[in-house]
Amino acid sequence: MTFILPGAVAIAAALTLSTAPASASGMKTVYGWAKISGDSHFVLTPAKAEVGEIGESGLSGWSLTKGKGKPVRIAYTEGLDFRQINKTCGKRAAGYPHDTYSKKGFGRTKCDPIHLYELLRKGKLAVRVTYDATARPMSTRVWELNLP
Repeated sequence: MTFILPGAVAIAAALTLSTAPASASGMKTVYGWAKISGDSHFVLTPAKAEVGEIGESGLSGWSLTKGKGKPVRIAYTEGLDFRQINKTCGKRAAGYPHDTYSKKGFGRTKCDPIHLYELLRKGKLAVRVTYDATARPMSTRVWELNLP
């Protein structure tokens, strides 16, 4: 015979509820241009993004057109999933076709947040950003876009 205490059931139910992502409703994915704003922030200017074939090459590339929405300042930390196009982290891709990107035109090389900082110091970067839009915007994923 198994005995379950009523308090234990309440605690288990509370733990189950607390493990659900509280900020899942606050997550947003935005395409646009990122530029540096301090040591651990960037300003993202949202843009309309479309993926297509680059010429007749069969390679995927993104085009970003006029912004849609207000720029937002987003923080990033050590837990960031940053993917870039160049095989060497922190360096801009030179020439075409670029080194590593997915079939959908996203960077594949997994790099550290310091490499994102190094790229942003060199100028604007076309990215897809997933961030928590609650009180203080914090990015969880930044992927560089393959541009023609």
